[in-house]
Amino acid sequence: MTIKKFLLLFFLQWVILTFLKAWFFKNQLFTNPGLDQLAYWFATVVVAAALVRRFDHISFLEAFLVVIIWTLGDLLLDLVLLSPFIGLSMYAAAEYWWGIFFMDASLMVFHKKKHIKIRHDLQAHH
Repeated sequence: MTIKKFLLLFFLQWVILTFLKAWFFKNQLFTNPGLDQLAYWFATVVVAAALVRRFDHISFLEAFLVVIIWTLGDLLLDLVLLSPFIGLSMYAAAEYWWGIFFMDASLMVFHKKKHIKIRHDLQAHH
């Protein structure tokens, strides 16, 4: 994982998830608010999983660092750039925090595990 790739994917995930947050927190898409929440969480998981797979094979430590940096970066950028449009009330919404949780869980579950690649490479040599 290069720093250029990391920053590009971080920026891309922030733009996509910010669009989703603005869309879901400003509008009600379905008549059932619970369905809105599920759709937002599902979209968050899909976006995070798709982007973390672009890192190729990373270790759990690297995945944990991605989780920390993406979470803190999202919180900071949401505060600075998104909250003037949506308001600080988004931080009081449980949907926002569950979205962060699902993003983090998706990053940890769906990254390409380096130890599995190493094991497959070792088995291929025998």
